[in-house]
Parts: sequence; structure tokens; C-alpha cells
Amino acid sequence: MTVDQNQQEHDQLHQLLGAYLLGGLSDDDHRAFTEHLRRCPTCQQELGQVSGLPRLLSLVDTQTQVPYAAELAPETAAGASLAGSSSTGLADLLDAARRRRRRRRSWFAAAAAAAAVAVFGVGTWLGPGLLNPPPPAEHFTATAAGSSARVGVELVKRGWGTQLNLACQDMPVGQEIVVYVVDATGRESAAGSWLGTESGYSKVTGATALRRDQIRSIKVRTSSGAVIATAST
Repeated sequence: MTVDQNQQEHDQLHQLLGAYLLGGLSDDDHRAFTEHLRRCPTCQQELGQVSGLPRLLSLVDTQTQVPYAAELAPETAAGASLAGSSSTGLADLLDAARRRRRRRRSWFAAAAAAAAVAVFGVGTWLGPGLLNPPPPAEHFTATAAGSSARVGVELVKRGWGTQLNLACQDMPVGQEIVVYVVDATGRESAAGSWLGTESGYSKVTGATALRRDQIRSIKVRTSSGAVIATAST
């Protein structure tokens, strides 16, 4: 079987997912979809995502079910009164049964469509997170001899360069602090600055146009040039 034929078969069987979930398949369709489900991770995952749909449908206000029940009641009564009637009455009873089956199929089709919408909605909700995983990041700890400061540095690869996430402890209070990135040639460029807090703790985000593979080290200094912390990358 070709790839296109496999995909076509999958698409045809995938359309049965909603009716399978709600118990609306014929015996043949149920067997076919069950066999397909055993070997199709995609349908297994989607079925798991909407497995609670029947429970949600059961919570719909019972008043919405009254018109359907009322519609069936006359036919049920008619069936009872026709139980001992002539062949004409039997034909009417069979016709009523056919109408009920058609309504049942229509209801299952609508419910299957709702299940498909639910699957699509879940996929839409989860899609961005699944298709766009967090960008790669590397972690370093920057310190310096004679300094009590400690800086955790996270380098995050971005399309425009590199993002720096800094978690700083025991920093100089009230002083301007600057973080620099150093490339392979030894050239330094500022990637961010902030003012030391009274607690000595701060979390800041910096940015540089340098790519991650171009950064050789990180340096944190006061505006007067005193080294607070460094880290090789």
C-alpha cells in the first residue's frame, strides 16, 4: 500500500473517532476503528484528549433533552397501541422506528462533530507549546576572588542574538552595575545595567547581538570598573 493510500485510510478511519467515543458506530465500523486505534499513536493521543467529552455532554441541562423525549413519547405510545393492529399499523410502527434511527444517526453525527471540534480546540490550545519548545539555554555561575557576590547566568539562544537572565546575590547596594559579554577577540560589549538593591538581590534580563557561540565570557562590574563576578562560557 502506498503512502497516499495509507494516509487516505487513516483519514477515513480518523473520522470515526467522535462516533467511537460516543458509542455510535456499527459493529463493523467499531471493529475497524478499534484495530486502527491499536497501531495509530495519533488517534490514541486524540482519543485520550477528548475521553472526558461524554461526561461533559451528560452534564448538559436536562431541559435541553425534554423536546427530544417529548418527540419520542407519542411514537412510543403509538407503538403500544399498534401492537395488536393490522399490517397497516405494523408498517406505521416500522416507519416510526426508521425515523428514530435517522434521528439517532443525526444526533451521533452532531456529537461526532462536537468531538472533532474539541480535538481541534485542544490541539489549538496545546499547539503553540508543542510546536514551539523553549529555546535552548545554558547556565553558568559567575564569582570573583575577593567578592562575595554570586551571579547565576542563563544564556538563551534567540534569533536576534543571545538573551542573558541574571540572578544576583550580595551585590553592591545603590551602585550602578553593568554586565558585559566578551567575544573571541577579547572585545567587551555591555549587555545590560541596573542599580543594586538594598537587599543585594536582583533578577535582571540583558541582551546582546552576539550569538551564543561567539560569547567567551561574562563579566559583571560596577560603573567605576570594580569586578564583581566573572564566568567563562
